Amino acid sequence: MDLDTFNQMPAFMRREMENLKQVAAPILKKRMIFLFIAVPVLLVSLVYLSSFWGHMSFGMDTFIKMGIAALGAAFGMALFRESSYQKRNVQQKVFQYILDRMQKSEVLSEERKNRYVRAVKEQPFTVMSNFMEFLHEEENRRQRLAE
Repeated sequence: MDLDTFNQMPAFMRREMENLKQVAAPILKKRMIFLFIAVPVLLVSLVYLSSFWGHMSFGMDTFIKMGIAALGAAFGMALFRESSYQKRNVQQKVFQYILDRMQKSEVLSEERKNRYVRAVKEQPFTVMSNFMEFLHEEENRRQRLAE
């Protein structure tokens, strides 16, 4: 989400987005560290391995260098794979936070909360739009009850 969209949100939505960010931030930080290490290590190792492509004679030192480059590439791939695992972990944490937040609502009826929870579970690609709709309805209900 870009900064302009975030700044145009009502205060109650910004608060929830900050809470979501706090839930995801530690895992995202770890993921970014893995990616920043994995990509250069993987690229350097693969480029170095490709430099051996046209060699006709291989000595023991060449095999050792190729082995080290292959280990570096394997290490980079492992870190890259771990970063994709961390991405799924972030998605699950955010998904779980949204479901918990919907179920903890004190303003909406159980029927409305269950409808939103069901919509989030059945349509995982529209989680954020369903969550925004939920927050709008909750805030409207809260304002009506305050009057």
